[in-house]
Amino acid sequence: MDLQKKRSRQSFAYHAWGFAFAAMLTACSAENSDEIRPTERVQESTWHEELYAEGEIKAATSTPLNVPGEGWDHRQMLRLVPNGSVVKKGDVIAVFDAPESRVQLSQAEFDLLRKEISETAIVAQADLGGAELSSESARVETDLSISRQYANADLKIFAKNSVLDKLVDIGLLTDKQGYLAWKKGQLGLRQAADQAVVNSQKESIGLQLKQKRQNLASLELTAPHDGVFILKPRWDGSLPEVGARLWAGDDFGSLPNLDKQVAKFSIAEGAAYGLKEGQEVRMRLSGTGNELNLKVTKVGKTASTKSRDTPVKYLDFEVMIEDALVKQFDLRPGQAVSAKVNLVNRAKLISVPNIALMQDGNAYSVLVGQGTRFETRKVEIGMRGPVRTEIKSGLKVGDEVVLTPKNETDKNVGANQEASKTGGKQEGNSPIKKEGKA
Repeated sequence: MDLQKKRSRQSFAYHAWGFAFAAMLTACSAENSDEIRPTERVQESTWHEELYAEGEIKAATSTPLNVPGEGWDHRQMLRLVPNGSVVKKGDVIAVFDAPESRVQLSQAEFDLLRKEISETAIVAQADLGGAELSSESARVETDLSISRQYANADLKIFAKNSVLDKLVDIGLLTDKQGYLAWKKGQLGLRQAADQAVVNSQKESIGLQLKQKRQNLASLELTAPHDGVFILKPRWDGSLPEVGARLWAGDDFGSLPNLDKQVAKFSIAEGAAYGLKEGQEVRMRLSGTGNELNLKVTKVGKTASTKSRDTPVKYLDFEVMIEDALVKQFDLRPGQAVSAKVNLVNRAKLISVPNIALMQDGNAYSVLVGQGTRFETRKVEIGMRGPVRTEIKSGLKVGDEVVLTPKNETDKNVGANQEASKTGGKQEGNSPIKKEGKA
């Protein structure tokens, strides 16, 4: 009996400790659910935000440079000036060779010679056929003349069968004479048709010869004007090198015009809030320390990825550089620059951090409160920046705005506020009516 009582007391003690531990965990959870959130006090202050970006100088206008030649021919690069070299008008930028075009030119010349021989053979054959027909026509004419003489003679002095033969000969020779005249006309038509075919083939070969000779005569790429030679990367990102095989007419590089230059920058799409044309830019020339005061002149309409390795999209914007500054600082395309764009510079306005905003469609709201008591309040926003957003209405000076709102909690708070406005009649909490007779 004593042993059983002792065991029951130990079991009761274990259960008591378990209930106490569970109660402690519940209290801790309740305390964590009402944790104090960080807030920011609303006040009217100066709002200043800058956007930092890095880029490079590019020419405003550029002349594309194509591999010399036409058609589906390859070119082998023999010589090339270094990428980024300053060239003058008429300077040789690259020298190519076209071994396939040389072989094709020799083949075309041989084909043209064959066609000329064929044309000569057609003329000779036509002349020979014409001579044979003329000889045959002369013989028939002679026989016909003799037959006609016999036909006009006194038939009584000849045998009857001989007279019949002479009469037959006249009809036969007359038909043969007409046939030879027709054949002679057909010979001329056939000669003209054969010559037309050969002339067409010669014309086609002549065009090939002209193209191949022009291609072989233009194997040097010269600069159309002064500028900086820039190679164009291929589809895999590599640059053409000496010995590479290129297609004739391919976009090989470009020659930017040094007179008109712009600075081009790329920034992540999420950091481009508030960026627009006309904003002031403080641009710094890398390596020199010189700074220029400029303005944003162009902002890209859409963002795009820079490589297949990252899904981050970037937005481009440009800053036009005045011609006087280009000459003063001897700027060149490809020179690295950095810039600070003055996105916002406003005085005496109310703004909140972007992380404090909650969005529901086109409506925005914030949590206003202190400690563990807060409420959801709708606001009207104005200008947006990368870090903060202007609040036009909905907040007043002295309000405490929660910086880290939680979506589920905030929804419950908003629902409770709506319920309090409607008298606490929410679905699931309506009073139960008892059925019965009044």
